[in-house]
Amino acid sequence: MKNLVIPATKKTPEIIFLASGELLMISGSSFPENVNKFYQPILDWLEELKKTKPAKLNITFDLENVNTSSTRIFLQIIRAIAEIVKDKKSLRIVWKYEREDVDMLEQGETLEKILNRTFEFIEKAG
Repeated sequence: MKNLVIPATKKTPEIIFLASGELLMISGSSFPENVNKFYQPILDWLEELKKTKPAKLNITFDLENVNTSSTRIFLQIIRAIAEIVKDKKSLRIVWKYEREDVDMLEQGETLEKILNRTFEFIEKAG
């Protein structure tokens, strides 16, 4: 299985998903014109990762701007990852946010509640 790396654009985030599962990162802005088309390769990659049965997974969201459609896809991504590692202790979800960006923090908190998963909230330095 290969790593999945997609460079960022003005409208799409950088994706770095390592096959080991030790680092799954989505960073930047996410408001692609076709959210399903952009994120489908990521969902497909996660299906492949499921076959490798990693013991632990770490996903980090380090986002600046996100549209509603992207937030819905993030739900799908986290649910797919949660299926890969059944034990909640084996899944680490990090949500980074700027101190002044209350909306981004609230988006993470909302996802945490919907998914009934514990997120680690990290305020970005700066």
